[in-house]
Amino acid sequence: MGTEEDFAAVWPTLAPAARRCLELAHQAWRAGGLPVGAVLTDADGAVVAEGRNRVYDAPGGTDPLQGTPLAHAELNALARARTPWDLATHTLWSSHRPCAMCTAAASFAGVGTVRYLAADPWAEAVGHRGDPAAVLNGPAEERWVAVVAGALFLADTVRVAGPGHRTVRAALATDPPTARLALDLATHPALRRLATTTPDLPTLLTHLWPRITEATTS
Repeated sequence: MGTEEDFAAVWPTLAPAARRCLELAHQAWRAGGLPVGAVLTDADGAVVAEGRNRVYDAPGGTDPLQGTPLAHAELNALARARTPWDLATHTLWSSHRPCAMCTAAASFAGVGTVRYLAADPWAEAVGHRGDPAAVLNGPAEERWVAVVAGALFLADTVRVAGPGHRTVRAALATDPPTARLALDLATHPALRRLATTTPDLPTLLTHLWPRITEATTS
């Protein structure tokens, strides 16, 4: 466990949509935004639209909703869908459980399935888990996937609001291994530099794989 060879064998087995969600979340982290990524797949599982959270990005970028309060990853992905598409055959994937706004948008647009890789740490901390009646297929991937998604999200919270933020405190109580990894990513100089400067996620995860596998078994 925890070797580079392990990661090289595991990464290709992850669903392409899940891989892309994590990659987009990492892109958001490197850009200084909230690390959430989302994709829309068609009936054959091919990615046909994607987006990342750009709420805090300056207006004028490539995503339709960039620099607005609506610029959640899921809405940026849905905004790239075309009106004639039959979204009942599509799946909206997100790195984190969609909020009530994004869940409602997916339902209104007629998206057939919504899947997510990890809980939303902020929503868990404040007890706001979105619409309980929404059709959401929860984390279906391996535990390490949720660790990666959660650690990126929490690391950004530490970077922006500090380690004492209630989201971080709640995560330390409910998921200590993921929270500790996030704290290290945000505060340890070498790890933070690695996470923000490594251009592609697989390379970063190769370096972090021993820590990730430790978090999955702790």
